[in-house]
Amino acid sequence: MSLDRRAIAVIGNANIDIVAGSVDDWPAWGTEIFLPRSDFRIGGSAANTALVLGRLGSECGLISACGEDETGNLISRRFSGPLDRIAVLPARTSLSIGILKTDGERSFLSTDGHLDALDAEFYRNSLGGWPLDGALALVSGAFALPALTDGHSGLLRWLKDNGAETAIDPGWPGDGWTAKNLDRMREWLAEADHILLNEDEACGVTGQSQIDAVLDALENVAGRETRIVVKRGAAGAMCRCNGITESATGTPLVVVDTVGAGDAFNAGYLYAAAGGSSIGACLTRGITVAEHVIAEFPRTGSPIATTG
Repeated sequence: MSLDRRAIAVIGNANIDIVAGSVDDWPAWGTEIFLPRSDFRIGGSAANTALVLGRLGSECGLISACGEDETGNLISRRFSGPLDRIAVLPARTSLSIGILKTDGERSFLSTDGHLDALDAEFYRNSLGGWPLDGALALVSGAFALPALTDGHSGLLRWLKDNGAETAIDPGWPGDGWTAKNLDRMREWLAEADHILLNEDEACGVTGQSQIDAVLDALENVAGRETRIVVKRGAAGAMCRCNGITESATGTPLVVVDTVGAGDAFNAGYLYAAAGGSSIGACLTRGITVAEHVIAEFPRTGSPIATTG
């Protein structure tokens, strides 16, 4: 790791994922089918990104929580490094069940749990003493954290006031792009230095379907100096900043498990940004890291090779 690479704070959700597949069609109610593979692992968009950053050798920490149960113990034990801040709350740990299709796409069934209690005050308190000055701070999964949505903008301002450069990946709102959620997103876009959205989210929040129009609309809200990144799956990724659009593509591969693909991209992108890489290099690193991760099943903790 470069000695001048900045630390990264990953702020948001951590839960447990059960991922199984693969199927073409959902079974009829009252029946049973058997799947060839499964994985039991830590999940949540913030935790996914922090796990991959660890595999890249980044100086990073996850700021989140878990429930007071055996599955929560898995999270607290895994994230026990000097920059991790995992609170144990008197609640059940949130759980997501992911079912993979044969083409690598997936659907989730998720439970409420400890994540419902995490608000902006919780994260500010958890970050007390964290070396934010000069760091990158990603707030990930805000729409999975109902207590955070109203305080998300204030948390981003607080992070900036403490010297951090901010990034957001709020995810998809469970109740869709309502007028309230659109207003929230516009506030968040205006506060972030890096915006990391997948193409469906970017189209949903802007109401546009063509990528150039999507980037124009996001730039009008976020400002020209913000790095607006749109993750496009197999088509690669694009970034608009200071009126210039850059893009990068990956290589064809066998897709096994797309759960957390965007989170893995975020890890690669932020790892490169923390080392001062160009926008194009950040996009490329995000894509190559995501490609590495989605070809794995089950997921591993082995190092991911880096070149910068």
